[in-house]
Amino acid sequence: MASHHLHMPHHESHGNHPMSVVGYLLVLVGFASAALWLVSMAGGHVALAIVFGLMMVGAFAGATAIFMSLSHRHHHSPVLPDNTDAELGRYRTRYRE
Repeated sequence: MASHHLHMPHHESHGNHPMSVVGYLLVLVGFASAALWLVSMAGGHVALAIVFGLMMVGAFAGATAIFMSLSHRHHHSPVLPDNTDAELGRYRTRYRE
């Protein structure tokens, strides 16, 4: 049986670190918690306001820790793909121009 190699277009990695996605999701959770904290506080629900306030602070602190760790410890941009100069150039050409 012959094996055939189908020519597929070159697919390169998006270049973003997987923890960038976690940080982004934590930012979204932080903003949602901030909105619920504000509504709970305005509605007089003290216990819920405390819970949502703590969730907001924890989510933003976690996202900040992830982004700082990626940029300082791993020298990887949490936003831009920066695997190699060639990949970064192709990314900027394709999506930024």
